[in-house]
Amino acid sequence: MAKKSKKPDQPKSKGKKTWKMLGTTSALVAGIATTKALDATWKTATGKKPPTSPESPEIGNREALAWAALSGLAMGVAKMYATRRAANYWVKSFGTLPPGMNKGATKETKKKVTS
Repeated sequence: MAKKSKKPDQPKSKGKKTWKMLGTTSALVAGIATTKALDATWKTATGKKPPTSPESPEIGNREALAWAALSGLAMGVAKMYATRRAANYWVKSFGTLPPGMNKGATKETKKKVTS
């Protein structure tokens, strides 16, 4: 029994690949920019370089915890913001939600996008 093979040039697979590349690239760029901003902010606030390995016993508990909390929060927010901006760009460009976002979208959101 022969399997049906998907052709790589089908519009749906191109859309998924394009969205994956757009979403990943925007999150990556946001991560790099956030890292640079975090490093500069930490150095300005503490006068020291940010901890490169907060789990090291040479780093104090407060400093390690503060760095982990600050960097985790900043990276999460940056990734979310970049992905939302990419999704808005996708909607403006193609008039549909990005592939995979229809599953969690409400009827109101789907209506807004298609109207």
